[in-house]
This record gives sequence, structure tokens and C-alpha cells, in this order.
Amino acid sequence: MKKLPIFIIILLAVGVLTAMSKTVKTDDADVRKADYIYLESLRERSQGNSDAAFALLERAYELNPSDKEMGAEFAGYLLTLSKGDSAEVYRAVGMLKDYYDHNPTDYYTGVKYALLNEQLAERDEALGTWAKLHAYFPDRVEITYRYADVLGHGGDADERARAIAIYDSIEVMDGRSIPLSTKKIQIYYTDGDTASILTEVDSLRKSSPADVDNLVFSGDIYSMFGRNDEAKGFYDRACEIDPSNGVAYYSRAQFYNSIGDSVAFDREVFQALKQDNLDVDTKLMILRSYIQEMYNDSVQQPRVRQLFDVLIEQHPHEHDIHDLYARYLIVAQDYEKAAEQTEQTLDLDPADKEGWEMLTSLYLQVENLDKAEEAVIRSLRYYPDEPRPYLVLGSIYNQRGEPQKGMEEFGKALELTDSTNVALLSSIYGSMGDCLYSQELADSAFTYYKKAILYDPENYLALNNCAYYLACEGRDLDEALEMIETVIEAEPDQATSMDTYAWVLFKRKDYAKAREIIDRTLEVTDELSADVLEHAGDIYFMDGEPDKALEFWKDALKLDPDNELLGRKVKHKTYFFK
Repeated sequence: MKKLPIFIIILLAVGVLTAMSKTVKTDDADVRKADYIYLESLRERSQGNSDAAFALLERAYELNPSDKEMGAEFAGYLLTLSKGDSAEVYRAVGMLKDYYDHNPTDYYTGVKYALLNEQLAERDEALGTWAKLHAYFPDRVEITYRYADVLGHGGDADERARAIAIYDSIEVMDGRSIPLSTKKIQIYYTDGDTASILTEVDSLRKSSPADVDNLVFSGDIYSMFGRNDEAKGFYDRACEIDPSNGVAYYSRAQFYNSIGDSVAFDREVFQALKQDNLDVDTKLMILRSYIQEMYNDSVQQPRVRQLFDVLIEQHPHEHDIHDLYARYLIVAQDYEKAAEQTEQTLDLDPADKEGWEMLTSLYLQVENLDKAEEAVIRSLRYYPDEPRPYLVLGSIYNQRGEPQKGMEEFGKALELTDSTNVALLSSIYGSMGDCLYSQELADSAFTYYKKAILYDPENYLALNNCAYYLACEGRDLDEALEMIETVIEAEPDQATSMDTYAWVLFKRKDYAKAREIIDRTLEVTDELSADVLEHAGDIYFMDGEPDKALEFWKDALKLDPDNELLGRKVKHKTYFFK
């Protein structure tokens, strides 16, 4: 091979060295600049300027992508800002991996990386990371547990066996416990190894034969496999060792419930709740479960109420017991008794906003407007700047025949309502429409109804009322029909809306369709009102069945004997156009 002249070799060497020198200088400059920007990013973050911190960190990482620590920091931001973008998530995970591979003793980053891989269903990577963490931190029992957990789920039989071995090693150090046995039992259950499950339970129980929790746990496991005689023996033994243990009684109650012995179930629940030293939260848990079993059975209502009476006698000043009792009574439709219990909850916690709303609703349910008004006014001592109580108060005044006072309260509600709360604004405007119509100010009422619908096109109450009163006035019937059809589409079996629908059709002289809808209304209405019955009579009369119409009018008149127009219809057996 032909050799180059020596001076050319020297020139080439000098050129290479010069180029290398320039590259190093550029890289050093970028590194220094990146370090400076990174420090600025940390300063911005310390001052709570997250956006500025992220922008600076991103620029620093662009300048020096080989900085593993900076990459890990940047990955944290990417994960926070990814919003489900899988590409960004995996990019961030890759940065964490790059950092952790070079810093395997960084405990917190390792845990974060392992958990991320679990979330991404990257089991092998997660398992490898937990194994590495376990090797570096053998004394961190939470890592040992997590490593065993991942080994025991989703892997093969060998991995599950290794998981069992790790749990056994924890047991040697920390002793037997229900949580530890539960983890092993879950693995045995996956393998269908019933014998090992029962052996594990027996070993746990024998390690502390007088431990009530272990006996109850044994009963639960044996019951799960249909070993009912043995299960009952464990529950009985637990109650015998600690006769005041409400959890033991309740576990035995659940056992009786599972085998269909309702009498024993009932007895055991009472035994559990009567224990004075059982904490209130546990009693409430038991009671809620019992109510779920029994609340559909009206025959059991006296028993449930007796349980509440026992608990209230034991714990008269526990807000949550009175609150649960009130809610149960609402389900049982005993609204007056529910109001009494709600009053007691508010005596114990007068700042309970939901309690005040419930109390007001209960008094309205029993049509005690004076009590409802009093409840709202009392609530305003604690929430004077809340708009909703003023809305309710305005509706109470309007219902009581004091529309001017009602409008004043609606005005206060408007003043206090945030302009972005369109649903509440819509409710207020709708209520103002009701109030104005009751004063025979129809034009103003329709203005407010339409404002309510503009704010919230799904305000079905405003749509219904506007459509109904338009029909009553005999105006804009096409618009009224469109409104009520919107409501019916959303609430197809709501009796009030169906009555409005029938009335709009009647006013449009579509008598056959109106009759079809009023028939459906009569079917779904629990308690027929004079208005619905009168509408039915009017519709049947105009559809050619005057005899049936007269029956409806007579029934309506029984409910509203002072209705002069109804009286005329019945007397003359004909429809009057007012």
C-alpha cells in the first residue's frame, strides 16, 4: 500500500484534533447551559410556578439528554401532563428506566418505576424491578410483600411457589397473621388447592387458639367450602371466648343468613348490636348491612326500628345513628318520624347543610309549610350566603299564596348565585315564572320560563310548566307541544308530564291522541288528583264519550268540592269553555 507523506499525516491529525476540540467545547457549553436552566427550573418549581418549571426543564433536557437525573425529573412532569397519551407515558417510563438502570439503589425511583410497569401491565419488567429492589433492600418488608404479591399473581406455578416461600419467610420473622394467611390462601385458591387452604387456616388458628379474630376467620373459610358444622363451631367458640365481641356475633349472623336460617340471623344481629363495648362505626356497618337485607320486607320494619331504638338509647348523641335512622324512615315513607330524627341530627351538628335540605324537604313532603319555612330560616343562620335556601323559601311563600314575598326571596337567590351556575339560575327563573303565573301575569311568566329554558334546555320542570300554561292560555301550541315532547322523551313515565302532554294535545284538538295519553297517565299515577280527573273528563267528552266523562268529573268533584266549574260540568253533564 502506498504510504502518505508525513506532513499530510500530521495535517490530518491536527484536523481531527481540532474538530474534536470544537465538539467538546460545544458539548461542554450545552451541558453548562443545561445545568443553569435546570437550576432555574428547580427554583421556579419551589415557588409554585409549575408551567415555567416544566418549560425550563424541557429546554434543559433538550440541551443535555444524556443527563439521567434530569431525564427522571422530566419524566415526572410528562406523566403528570400526559392525560392518557400512551406515547408520552411510555416515553416517560423509558426515561425512568434509563435513570434507574444506572441508579439501582435509588429506592423511591425504583418503587415508582415498578408500580408504573404494573399499571401498564408490563409484568416482567415490574417483577424484575421488585426483585432488584428486594435484593438491595432485604429489610424493607413492604418491598418483600410487593415482590411476593407480583410473583403470586399472573405467573406460573414455580413463581407462585416462590411467592409462598417468601410469605413463609416473612412469617418466620413477624409471626402468623390473618393478612399474611390471606395472601397465601389466594394463591392456593388459584391452584385449586383446598387442602392447603384449610391447612393454612388450621395453622393460623392453632398458633393462637384463643384469638377471636382467627376463629372468625376460620369460620369464614370453612363456610366458604361448605364445611358448615365446623364453621359454626368456630363462630360459637369465638362468641364463647368473648361474649361482648359484636363482630363475632355478626359473623355468625352472616353465616346463618348464608344457610337460610333467618330466625338465627335476626337473633345474632340483635346480639351484636346490643354489645356496649362495640364501637359505633362497626355497629353502623352491621346495621346498614342488616337494613339492606330487610328494608324491602315491611314485616321487618318494627324489628329494624327496635334496633335503632336500642342504638339510640346506647348512643343518644351520635349524629350518624340519627342520620341513618332518618334515611331509613324516608325509605319506609314515614316522613314525620324522619323529620323528628333529622331535627336531632341537626341539634348534634347544626352546620350539616345536607341535613337542613333534607329537613325542609320532609316538611314539604308532609305539606307542613310553616315548619318548612322555619327550617329554611334556621338554616340561614349557618349559610346566609347560600342561594338555594332563598329559592326554596320563595317557593314556599308562593305555594302559601304569598307571591310577592316569594319574588323577593327569588331575587335574593339570584343575587347570590354565581353566573356560571346555569342550572341553579335556570331553577330560579323557572320558579319566578311559576310565581308570576300565579299572579295572572302570563306574559311575564312566559318570559321567565323561556329564560330558564335558555339557561338550561334540560330544565324539564320549566319546560313542563311553560307548556302546560301555554295550553291553558291557548297560545303557541306548536311550541308547547315541542316543549312537552322533549320532557316526555326524557321522562316517559312521569305522570305530571304525561298529564301536560295530554292537555296540550287536547288544546290542539287531537282528542284521540289526548285520550291515549290520559289513559296512560291514569295507569301510572299513584294518587289521582282533581286536575288529572277533570282533564280526563274533558278529553273523554270531546272524544265522544260523555257518560265516561261525567264519571271522571264526579270523581274530581269529590276531591275538589269547591270547584265551581267542575260543579257546572257535573250538573249540566257537559263541557264548558270557561
